[in-house]
Amino acid sequence: MCRANTNLQHAGRSVVQKPWPRVFRMPPGISLDVNSAADLEAQVAAHDLVISLIPYTYHAAVIKAAIKGNTHVVTTSYVSPGMRDLDEEAKAAGIVVMNEIGLDPGIDHLYAVKTISEVHEKGGKIKQFLSYCGGLPAPECSGNPLGYKFSWSSRGVLLALLNSASYLSGGKQLDIIGSDLMEYAKPYFISPAFAFVAYPNRNSVPFREFYNIPEAETIVRGTLRYQGFPEFIKALVDLGFLDATEKGMANG
Repeated sequence: MCRANTNLQHAGRSVVQKPWPRVFRMPPGISLDVNSAADLEAQVAAHDLVISLIPYTYHAAVIKAAIKGNTHVVTTSYVSPGMRDLDEEAKAAGIVVMNEIGLDPGIDHLYAVKTISEVHEKGGKIKQFLSYCGGLPAPECSGNPLGYKFSWSSRGVLLALLNSASYLSGGKQLDIIGSDLMEYAKPYFISPAFAFVAYPNRNSVPFREFYNIPEAETIVRGTLRYQGFPEFIKALVDLGFLDATEKGMANG
């Protein structure tokens, strides 16, 4: 077992932050650049399992290395087109590539399939499927303009707010461009104790097939936030603060 990071000090620090039980040997930290295919393949092949927690754009490279090294892979990320393209190669290599096992995506999938199966087993049909998730701080800890705390990559959180979204409503597909996403946030009542808003998250349309609910006319998988979040983010979008392209004014 080892922990890899582009920075060796970070790799070492990440494995000693908490004391390890005596039955476990403290894993060493190593320096590894995912952009170095040869180094990546060598390290992946040296292990039985890789848990990839790097930015999702690099998961496909890890999976390619795992296919060559016959190593299993686990990620918490959505299955990107690049990852899905490797499905047949991974199966042929006899490895398991397990993705989407966080909260959203992950636990939401389990509860969705469980509930849908229970309805179908009783002869029922799912005409409307709504699933909203959000990792939110306790109200007393949400006293900032976003009403949010970054529990993962802050850059990832902000860039995800520019993702386009598609969903089904009354049998029709509706598409939203990323820059307009926050305009579609609506109040969502769960309890009078919380002021929630919800907005569509990525592409919900394929889940009619994934969840085996061909009878569904409305399918929305969305994100849950506290009120005030969409307005603040919309202002950042309008001002260009979430535009990742290089700005000349930053060079002055």
